This record gives sequence, structure tokens and C-alpha cells, in this order.
Amino acid sequence: MLMLKRTVDLTPRVASIPTPSMTYVPLGQFGQGERKLSGGEQHRALASSDRQTAEKSDGDRPAAAHASPQCGGDELWLWRFLLAGRPFGATGASAGGPDDGATWLSGAEHALARRLPRPQMRHRFLSERIALRWIFGRWFHCPPAQAPVPAPTPGVSSLACDGPHGKVWVDMAHAGLWLFVAMGQGPVALTAHAPAPTGPDDTARRSAQPGDPFSVARDAAHRLCLARLAGEGQALATGAAIPLLAHPYVSVPYAGRTRYLYDMSVSSRLTVVAARDSIVHRMRAFGWQN
Repeated sequence: MLMLKRTVDLTPRVASIPTPSMTYVPLGQFGQGERKLSGGEQHRALASSDRQTAEKSDGDRPAAAHASPQCGGDELWLWRFLLAGRPFGATGASAGGPDDGATWLSGAEHALARRLPRPQMRHRFLSERIALRWIFGRWFHCPPAQAPVPAPTPGVSSLACDGPHGKVWVDMAHAGLWLFVAMGQGPVALTAHAPAPTGPDDTARRSAQPGDPFSVARDAAHRLCLARLAGEGQALATGAAIPLLAHPYVSVPYAGRTRYLYDMSVSSRLTVVAARDSIVHRMRAFGWQN
């Protein structure tokens, strides 16, 4: 009797994954519980990190409103900060005040920034530290200057630290005047990428990378995200064959395991990509919409 042996191909494949549910929340409402802000109070909360606005009328608020929100295992939290004005670049009467993020930073953070060789590097480092203090200050219900932020390391934007409900992972990415922050209960990588302007001398590059500039930029962001999630720095391992991905949410085999990519286009010129080692069912985006 002829026996046919059944074989099963266990090699992971690039595949579309379910679209996660997305909740958009105004930036100033992070850490505010279920409290609704209105009028001038809402404007101040959205525009600044003024804790007096958040703590006003505390005696009338239920205890549940003080509870820190919890990032679930299947969740991904995202923030979008505009690096113009408070708290990142307070000027005039705001300089040195409670909304000046530079006043939140420790002496060690300022000392590390001064050692960086270029102004752009110093600005990136300081803005990341200010954003972390803003997030963790609101999460722990404390002033940003007293927030339990992870230890500063210039040039390292991917961090593991303790939140109010246990360990979380954080990564940050810059794009022009925007700073993006991602947080989850497992390792996370984040990249932001825009198409590079093309000129008459870019013919060779375009021929080596076929496709429209936005697709090429998205592909570069996907590859960088995978490399950073796998701990390989800023480039994929030599010989890695990752196809150009058309679907915004996909699972991708890389470095011995399945990774999950989430592509979130901010505009026609900018894409932000997050990568996780586990699937994400829910996203909360703070300050993501204008």
C-alpha cells in the first residue's frame, strides 16, 4: 500500500492581521480619569501640563477618577507632541515657569545634554526627557520634576521602566517638529519616516528602489522598526528579505519569530510605524488628531 506522508510547513509568512480598535484622546486628557474638561479649563489642559488645572476641584472628584489608567497586554499607547512652544520651548513670560519643561529636568539630564556635540542631538535628547516627564508625571499623579522616569541615556530612545501597574516598554521617534512616543507591556519599536525629496541626481537611487517615494519611505520605516525590535540597531541583518508591505497591519517573520507591524499614516507625507512581538487589539492615541 502506498503511504503518503503529510508535511506541514511551519515557516511563518507575511500576512495581514486584524485591524486594532483605535481610540483618539486629546493630549491633555491623559491621566485625567473620566473627568470632562470644558471651556477655558479644557484649553489650558490641552495646551499645557499645568497640574493645577488637572487637580482643580479635587474634593468633588470621585476616588475612581484618581486611578491611573492601565495599559493592557494587548494594548499600544501612542502620543504625539508638537515640539514648538510649551512645554518644549517655553519663551517670554512662560520661560522658567511651571509650563517650561526645561525646569522639570534634573541636573544630571542637563549635564548629559551639554556633553552632546551637536545642537540637534541636544534638542532631541531634552525633548524626549521632557515628554517622558510629562507622561509619567500625569500617569503617577505627581509633578513632572518628581516623575519616576527611567535613567537618561543619550542616543537611546527605547526604554524599559516601571509604570503604576508594572513594567512597560517605551520607544520614541522624531519627524520634523513632531515627537512620537509608543508604550506597551512588551518590547516595542517605533519609527517615523517621510519621503526624502528627490532631485535630478537621484535617478540611480530611484532605479535601485522602484516605487513611489511614499512607498519607499514606508518600506524603510518597516525595515527599521523590525531591526530595532530585534535589537539590531538601525539596519536589518545582511540578507534579510522583507517584501514591500502594502497592508498597514501585518505579521512578518524576522529573526526567528513573528513580529507584528502597525503602520499609521499621519499625513500624506509622514508615516509612523510601531512593531511588537505580540499582537495588538487596541490602540489609544493621545494628541494624535488636531
